[in-house]
Amino acid sequence: MENKTLFGVMCIIFNHIGVPCFMQGRTKTGLMRILFGVITFGVVAVINIVKGIMLGIQVLKMSDEEFNAKKSTLDSGWPAHKDEE
Repeated sequence: MENKTLFGVMCIIFNHIGVPCFMQGRTKTGLMRILFGVITFGVVAVINIVKGIMLGIQVLKMSDEEFNAKKSTLDSGWPAHKDEE
């Protein structure tokens, strides 16, 4: 995950299916996002769309230095776990 612009755009467009999680190397979290979206008939997916838009805008407004300093702790819709960072 080196490109800030790509990550921000992926958060805005594909956060509901977990693409930012997969980009960060959080495969388990990305799969859980897809599963919960299906189980709840899209309710969680709608919530993740809103969170993705907010996160994407936040990332796009960051400077490159801020992004590189925070990229391991960016919250992509789920609480960050110590074992996944």
